[in-house]
Amino acid sequence: MPANATPRGIMDGMFTELENTPLAERAREAILEAILSHRFADDRLPSEDELAKMLNVSRTTIRTALHSLEQDGIITRRRAVGTTINRHVGPSTLALQRLVGFDWLLKEKGHQVRIDQSWERTKPPADIAEALGVELPDDCVITEKLYYADNELAIYVRDIVPWDSIEREIPDKPAASVFEFTKRYCRTPIDHALADIVPLVKRGERTTKLGVKRGEAFIRLHEVHYSQTGDPVAYSVIDIDDEYIRFEIFRRR
Repeated sequence: MPANATPRGIMDGMFTELENTPLAERAREAILEAILSHRFADDRLPSEDELAKMLNVSRTTIRTALHSLEQDGIITRRRAVGTTINRHVGPSTLALQRLVGFDWLLKEKGHQVRIDQSWERTKPPADIAEALGVELPDDCVITEKLYYADNELAIYVRDIVPWDSIEREIPDKPAASVFEFTKRYCRTPIDHALADIVPLVKRGERTTKLGVKRGEAFIRLHEVHYSQTGDPVAYSVIDIDDEYIRFEIFRRR
């Protein structure tokens, strides 16, 4: 959806100026938030020159940001037509791509959201390796994130990163997104991911931490995250109570 930090630059007046680097990435996030907040009329973006003035960055920076958004299927750019927002774009589709945070998705549905997050260096649980169908190293960083909607657990995320890929000290509260986590703390960042969507039924308390009742269904995502060269970088297991959200899948031609 895949890095999920929200720039401070979006305010009621459309944008305020960006101050931090990398500018192209922050410009992309600022434009994406404005799109999701429906701040552009007629599903059309301003020109590159206008966006550059709004964010106080160069036209080259804007062009790079727009190119990234186009690659993700969020916008379409055509000569003599301009830049338009694709009709499928919304938090539910982008959360599945991990382009926006799960907290954004829950808030967009009108829920009060709380996130509990922790991490530890440990051996990966056998159920994760079995579910993913991979052999994980003995020493991994496992982050656990619990997304509560109106005090009910709606999404339960476990991200697994091999310890030998870590190159920077991890703080008590690391980046919530596994994409951003690998950018900040690992030698190799995530470039893309593949996900299997698996419908499951809760058989007991060990099946999932979600609050669904025994015998009720929930959705689990098995994600493998890859580097630009196609090597596995991280893994995720995500349990979702679809009483709160339902993902939409959009396939580009």
